[in-house]
Amino acid sequence: MKHIRVWVFLSVFVLLVLGFFYQTLLYGKLPVPSDTLVGLYHPWRDAYASAFPRGVPFKNFLITDPIRQQIPWKKIVIDSWKSGQRPVWNPYSFAGVPLDANVQAAPFYPLNLLFFLFDFPVAWTILIILQPFLAGIFFFLYVKRLGSSDIASVTGAVTWAFGGFAVSWLTWGTIMHTALWLPLLLLSIDMLFTPHKPRRYYAAGTVLLLGAAAMTVLAGHIQVAFYVLIAGFLYMLWRLKESKNRTALLWAVSGMGVALIISAVQWIPLAQFLWDSGRAAASGSWKQAGWFLPWQHLIQFIVPDFFGNPATLNYWGVWNYGEFVGYIGVIPLMLAISALSTGGIAGFFTVMMLGSMLLMLPNPVSYVPFLLRVPLISVMQPTRLMMIADFSLSMLAVFGLDYLLKKNGKKLKLSAFILGAGLMILWVVVFATTFVTHDTVLLENMATARRNLVLPTAFFAGAVGWLIIFGRIKSVVARRAGTWLLFCFIIFDLFRFGWKFTPFTPREYFFPTTKTIEFLVRQKKPFRVMTLDDRILPPNVSGYYGIETIEGYDPVAPLLYEDFLVAGERGKADLKRPTGYNRIYTSRNIDSVLLPYFNVRYVLSLTDLSKPFLRLVMKEGETRVYEYALGLPRVYLADTVIATKKPIDALSVLFTEPQSLLGVYDGNASIMNVPLAASETVDIIRYQPGEIRLHVNTANPRLLVILNRFDANWRVTVDSKVSRAFPVNYLFTGVAVPAGTHDIRLTYR
Repeated sequence: MKHIRVWVFLSVFVLLVLGFFYQTLLYGKLPVPSDTLVGLYHPWRDAYASAFPRGVPFKNFLITDPIRQQIPWKKIVIDSWKSGQRPVWNPYSFAGVPLDANVQAAPFYPLNLLFFLFDFPVAWTILIILQPFLAGIFFFLYVKRLGSSDIASVTGAVTWAFGGFAVSWLTWGTIMHTALWLPLLLLSIDMLFTPHKPRRYYAAGTVLLLGAAAMTVLAGHIQVAFYVLIAGFLYMLWRLKESKNRTALLWAVSGMGVALIISAVQWIPLAQFLWDSGRAAASGSWKQAGWFLPWQHLIQFIVPDFFGNPATLNYWGVWNYGEFVGYIGVIPLMLAISALSTGGIAGFFTVMMLGSMLLMLPNPVSYVPFLLRVPLISVMQPTRLMMIADFSLSMLAVFGLDYLLKKNGKKLKLSAFILGAGLMILWVVVFATTFVTHDTVLLENMATARRNLVLPTAFFAGAVGWLIIFGRIKSVVARRAGTWLLFCFIIFDLFRFGWKFTPFTPREYFFPTTKTIEFLVRQKKPFRVMTLDDRILPPNVSGYYGIETIEGYDPVAPLLYEDFLVAGERGKADLKRPTGYNRIYTSRNIDSVLLPYFNVRYVLSLTDLSKPFLRLVMKEGETRVYEYALGLPRVYLADTVIATKKPIDALSVLFTEPQSLLGVYDGNASIMNVPLAASETVDIIRYQPGEIRLHVNTANPRLLVILNRFDANWRVTVDSKVSRAFPVNYLFTGVAVPAGTHDIRLTYR
């Protein structure tokens, strides 16, 4: 009977997940913010201009990262796997970057199997739906093992799966996929540290632990994975203290070690690439507003939209909403506060919640890693600790509901008083503001806050009324019905919050093809595209279609690429910081002498351009496509070779030497600097993301220049004999080629 009851509650949760995604099931709409792609950016706005002259309406302007990062990266990964290649190189941004080092692309996440079973939009949709589904199931199984009641367990599962953190990052398809393995990791640790069990339990617990830990690292977000593993480690220490079971500790450490070995395919390339990135050395971001959770935004734990909501275009808080909303529902929050404790399992999660809040909020303690510039940690935005805070609050809500059902709801009265006082203060502030200021902007913001206070206050009042009545009910059936009524209030509250924020868009908006896209796809490759307006072809999106651009959007970007880009924008070899770039890297200097080295062939603009080196080749609505005549070929034999000892000197030479087939390197190769003969040629035989094959005919030892970003992991063979690649022209790749006819092959790793 007990197992049947568990399956019934699991089925209830599954139905709730399907209910949240009813627009997908009934109307075929996708939980993807692709309405921002066709509504904000050209050439898609041009393609839909006849039906939507003012642009396709979009729900939430805040959610553009999934279409500018996660989805294009995932498409590149899947295309690589389907072509029989390991996804190791992304040629579509930053003049090439390692794809296996891109954790957010999740190239080795086992759930990528979905993309081999379904077409891409459907597979991505299933990946999104699996987040609350797996998060809730794992949570339910974990708290049931702790002995929680069925109704409290499913309530906690809903709170965790549809709370503020889960909803705000739902459409990314990576962050919550990383976080959802936390309860399974804790479950495996519980299995190991449970006393008086057969040895097979150690093996089963270890396998579960290493699987959860490995999936965490591979799922797509290294910062959240770090927090999950730290939480698991602390939980293991706590269980060790409670049980004194050192055998279990050995099994747990072994499992974690195996998990690190399995996931090394992801974190080793990342660690290597971080040394080439400016991200690891960045140190000033923590001083910006919004890096920590602003104190006033603690209000969002009670009233999620007190400062408005980006989906309703009235958000007036600190940027940005998604980082600060830790809402788990008014009723679960009241239950969680009632379960705050200094001992036992509730004590552990109380400490976890308070610790994460301490490190998220701006205070002398949370400043320490940034003042000391602790490697890696000092570039992690602490608001992502909201995951630990929300998970801990969800756990405490389970304990609070169990205490209440056991007729031990005394603490609930205190938590109701605390929440009630908080809501009362907010109402006083909102109304008092109207009497002390005539600032129209502030008054409008207070009007937004007042409207969004109504529902949380109503839920609170309803919960208090329910608590009064529930305390007087003696009938078991009536109490059970009352508990289900409370559960329904929680569902309504969280689903209303989630539906307000989450877009559901028609499938035809999912990366449609336009005339401009078709034109670029048809052209002979390789070449790169440059855009002169942020409203055109946003960075990374072109990768979905297999189009290379000079732009890029990634928190981990190559440092030398940033140098090269900023020098081109400034018109001189000036690398002073700050450069003005942060995550998004674009170039707008069409006259830059460095631009030809990017192998640009087409320039996209929303205005007419008059330059002798530009020729209009097509127009779609407002989008103009110009052919750029100065771009150098992707591969060439240098007709002028200059040796320099310092990289900065190489960059300076590019500004002083006349534009030609120039090659500037460190001089550590046998290369002739004589004019090229007409018979000396280089042809591209094969050009794939992780492999380039060339046929070269030279009369003298030559410098072969490949206008892809240099990376030491490129392996070079000349006529099957191992050679080497080296930096040339500051940023790009060079190979020394002996005289004669040769077949050259470059493979990544």
